Amino acid sequence: MSYATMPPPAEPRQSRGVVTRGRGKLFVLAAATVAAVYLCFRLALPFLPALVGAVTIAVITRRLSTWVERRAGSPTRKAAICTAAVALGILLPATFLGYLGVQQVTAAIQQLQKPETTEAVNQWLREHPPLAKAWRAVAKEFEPAKEAPRLIDRLRSGAVAAVSAPVYVVGQTVLALFVLFFLYRDQQHAIDSLRSMLPLNDREATRLLRRLDDTIHATVYGVLMVAMIQGAMGGAMLALLGVPGAVLWGIAMGILAIIPYLGTFVIWGPVAAFLALQGEWFKAGVLTTYGVLAIGLIDNLLYPMLVGQRLRQHTVTAFIAILGGVSLFGACGLILGPVLVATTFFLFDTWCERTEHGAAAERA
Repeated sequence: MSYATMPPPAEPRQSRGVVTRGRGKLFVLAAATVAAVYLCFRLALPFLPALVGAVTIAVITRRLSTWVERRAGSPTRKAAICTAAVALGILLPATFLGYLGVQQVTAAIQQLQKPETTEAVNQWLREHPPLAKAWRAVAKEFEPAKEAPRLIDRLRSGAVAAVSAPVYVVGQTVLALFVLFFLYRDQQHAIDSLRSMLPLNDREATRLLRRLDDTIHATVYGVLMVAMIQGAMGGAMLALLGVPGAVLWGIAMGILAIIPYLGTFVIWGPVAAFLALQGEWFKAGVLTTYGVLAIGLIDNLLYPMLVGQRLRQHTVTAFIAILGGVSLFGACGLILGPVLVATTFFLFDTWCERTEHGAAAERA
């Protein structure tokens, strides 16, 4: 009697839908990493202006810092010299001018609320009946008697908040200088650490860092060029209107155009109000119209064109990157917006290259 050989029992097959222990650990690690990165971003968010400013200055002055290092002899000495130069030449003057600009806006608001200003406006309207008729039509439609105090209160509250926050401004400036010192001293180490964390090969990492460097340079170039043009336009108009010290005011407008939330209005706004108080209503109207339509709009039109041209991007793309960045990050968005868009385009290019190379290898 023969017995057939029984086949060995089959091993239980694992279901593809079941999460294994290894996959579970991987998911937990990924979730913990995302949560940690998010929390670190939240920690750094209050100091974002200082961090972005320090990184931007370190990038645009990299060649200068290399030149100083060859003569200073040590990275620490180079960092001290470059940080002191930036503090004395850029940050401290910009902070001082911004504070003076806010004080001018506050003084102009207080002047507009004086009874003498209201009487001067009424007298000018009595002397110009056609304009008085147009003013009455506007007053009937928008009720400026009710809206003007609200607008003035908003302007005053914003200006007072800016004036009453010197601790915040000084704190951001000191933190920016602190971070900038270590960026100058440990620049190469920071670049190597960033390279090691990127999920890219050496060639791709080099291309990404080069593109980010070009983006920051193009953004700063656009800001400086637009500020110079705005200052020149404002100074030329003040000279045509016969305002004393037009060249000095033009230089001040060019500097203030770089400072976020202030701009050239800090200069031409009070000057227009002063001209109106002196009875020069035509000059005040010309300066106000020119400041709003010419000087103000050139910032929104020319800046995206300059940045897009330097980055070889369409003007609309640069425009959305800048405005979206400012809307999302505030003043830091002038840098972060174009940087995020440039990084996104680079990642898409990298995916396309890898996919194309993979398809070509399969066909071969």
